[in-house]
Amino acid sequence: MKVDAVIAAGDGRASKKVFKKNKALLDIGGKPIIRHIVEVLLSCKEIGKIVVVGPKAPFNKVIGDLDIDLIEQKRSLCENGWEGFLQTLPEYKATGKLTDDIIAKYRKKYVLYLSGDIPLLTVKELEEFLSYRDMDNFDYIAGITSEEVLNLFGPRKGRPGIKMATFHTRDGNFRQNNLHIARPFLLIDSINLILKTYDYRYQKEFINIARTIIEILRLGRGSVGKSLFYYLLFQISAGLSAIGLESLAYVTSYPITLARLEELISKILHVRFKTAYTTLGGAALDVDNEKDFLTLSIMYKDWSNLLSQDDCHSS
Repeated sequence: MKVDAVIAAGDGRASKKVFKKNKALLDIGGKPIIRHIVEVLLSCKEIGKIVVVGPKAPFNKVIGDLDIDLIEQKRSLCENGWEGFLQTLPEYKATGKLTDDIIAKYRKKYVLYLSGDIPLLTVKELEEFLSYRDMDNFDYIAGITSEEVLNLFGPRKGRPGIKMATFHTRDGNFRQNNLHIARPFLLIDSINLILKTYDYRYQKEFINIARTIIEILRLGRGSVGKSLFYYLLFQISAGLSAIGLESLAYVTSYPITLARLEELISKILHVRFKTAYTTLGGAALDVDNEKDFLTLSIMYKDWSNLLSQDDCHSS
């Protein structure tokens, strides 16, 4: 069964502009990033309807000729993702009204969510991620990429690269990439928490660390203790790793496993949550700032060639 896709590419308050421009409209490899992503989706046989949410007028100039639904962005990431999902429902699209009958009919419908700033996404990685969509047993699946894969795109002598932060577990160090499969109607009660988690994702900023701790303390009884414990271990292990104490960082993160993390997130969000490991890395290479954009522009051809290899993660 094909899965509908929603690209949340707005430039509201939770999204950082790069060179004062929506990141999805920046040119890399001779075309806007948003066009790279849409063309990959159109080339994937497992993708059905494609909905792009962003500033409609400029997006129409660069992807208006493609077979997509282009929706004007709302005020926030949450509203963009929600409206994108609703536009995949024929009855809502026809009337613009969300009724109890529509909710009942599509309660278990899931969609693929992507960000609008991943120019190195490939059909191969997308298909790999979609191969994990066991939606009989899960409601929300989030893609992750290992540090070993990400190191292929890191800085080296005589070559620029992007150093990406990871979270440490006993199973290895990972970064959440930009691929998600979710049932939005089942996540309604948790959407504010998910949005805040996204808002606070830049964990090198002290204010975001403080805000995250506050949100953890607001969790329901039974989740605060373990959530705070895991979060502090994440922060300590990341700090130890940053100063070169890798062995100590591993010991610090030893209590955390992916299975335990998935269980905790499932409890907090009240859905069946699972991570899905992809072995390439393009979906994790997003444009967060001017430096990353310039690096991606310089290395685009080389990294595209690397990702096209049959087994790039073992290079």
